[in-house]
Amino acid sequence: MQSVPRGRTAYAVGMRTADAPAARPTATGRHLCWAYADRDEFLGQARDFLAEGRASGAAVRLVGDGLPDVEGVPAEPVSDVYGVVDPAATVSYWAAALADALAAGHTGLRVVGEVTPLVRSAAQIAAFAAYEHQVDRLMARHPLSGMCAYDRRRVDPAALSDLASLHAVHNLPGVSFRLHAVAGSGDLAISGELDVTGMAALARLLDRVAPTVVDGELVVDARGLDFVDHRSLMQLASYARGRGATAVLRTPLPAAARLVELLRVPGLRVEAR
Repeated sequence: MQSVPRGRTAYAVGMRTADAPAARPTATGRHLCWAYADRDEFLGQARDFLAEGRASGAAVRLVGDGLPDVEGVPAEPVSDVYGVVDPAATVSYWAAALADALAAGHTGLRVVGEVTPLVRSAAQIAAFAAYEHQVDRLMARHPLSGMCAYDRRRVDPAALSDLASLHAVHNLPGVSFRLHAVAGSGDLAISGELDVTGMAALARLLDRVAPTVVDGELVVDARGLDFVDHRSLMQLASYARGRGATAVLRTPLPAAARLVELLRVPGLRVEAR
């Protein structure tokens, strides 16, 4: 067991690291969050993202209100693409757009979306958080890539942190964990660090994304988890029990299994791998 910084519970495993989200394999999509305060900086990132996609043979699209053309790609109004966000319907829209791109001979589809107008109210934030995870699942399995851009000056900071947490890759400092999709049983991965400071956010995000339960198990790919304390393990178990399931944490931290055994956490199994 690693030493624990002062003020932290002794019931914890793993080593704390800097926030360095791991990129996904290029055979599937990439889904990143870009929070910005400088519009020109965002446009530069969008230009690079779209140029990279075009160089790989992907079709490219730009969605955002009042944006100039980027890499020769005209901006589509947000309302024309998203309307009132219905998570399942919006994911189906992008699945169909990807199918059209592949049928046209492209290697995939890459999209930049400046989606700040879609996260202004509490109801919008809840709906868009659910959509972010559902579309992340699509990207984890197919060659659809997206950059979700948010103007940090116009989005509630707590909401922005939650939204960033739903991406495997983001640029927002101070976000301790990432709850994102992965191809495989249950489609759910948690990366980074889980401790008492992130418990409220973890509870909110689990409720909003409603991860898949398969054969009575809520499988969590935790290969990217660097640190976890006993409170977070108990929280995952409690959430799974509320769904009538057992939480299965697949992690390279063998001490996590010993911690669960020591604490006798019901409804939680750790598979060290």
